[in-house]
Amino acid sequence: MVSALRGLLIVLSLLAVKSTLAADFWQNDWVVPERTESKSLLIRPLKAADSDRLFHSYMGSQEWLFDRLGWSWPSEKSSLEQNHSMVQLHLKQQQNNDAYTYIVIDRERDMVVGVVYFVPVIQQRGESGIITSQNFNAEVTWWLTQPAVNASLHNDLFELLTGWLRNGWPWSQVLFPVAESNEPARALLDNSSARLIGRNRDTEELFYSYTLARK
Repeated sequence: MVSALRGLLIVLSLLAVKSTLAADFWQNDWVVPERTESKSLLIRPLKAADSDRLFHSYMGSQEWLFDRLGWSWPSEKSSLEQNHSMVQLHLKQQQNNDAYTYIVIDRERDMVVGVVYFVPVIQQRGESGIITSQNFNAEVTWWLTQPAVNASLHNDLFELLTGWLRNGWPWSQVLFPVAESNEPARALLDNSSARLIGRNRDTEELFYSYTLARK
């Protein structure tokens, strides 16, 4: 139980911390994008009613995700109660424009297969000296279940996500932090226009800068 709670607290702290060093994460006159979709995927805001579906989605790939994300999450001891608390935190963050959590739905099967997180740049990133926090409006991270990755939906997700960032969000530069163990995400970033700008050897993270060039 202690290790499960520790993992949950790490995830919640990553998603809750708001940095004063970062570029504007959100301004009152900006409009939060509602959703985006492709033939295979739908990305829409997390709702309270999604709680159980979300839990069963990530727990179905628990060991696989735990080994790749580097978040000490999801723990094999994660519970519905912990998941409910996490969902409530995400919803509160969205209401306050502190962070945004979107679920990823496989449209063919109408199943939750992942989550995308948009959060302020964590203050410790800049304090480490590895990156310059004020250059970025937000951090963007995601996860997909093992079956979804095996079906190559991570390629569809990344194409949909980056197009949405360019055309739907007000930011000019975002940070993609990714664990060195997250091979699917690393491959996507290495083969994109994202630029590797640093590595934290203590946390085994890589940092990619992504410029949202617009016509």
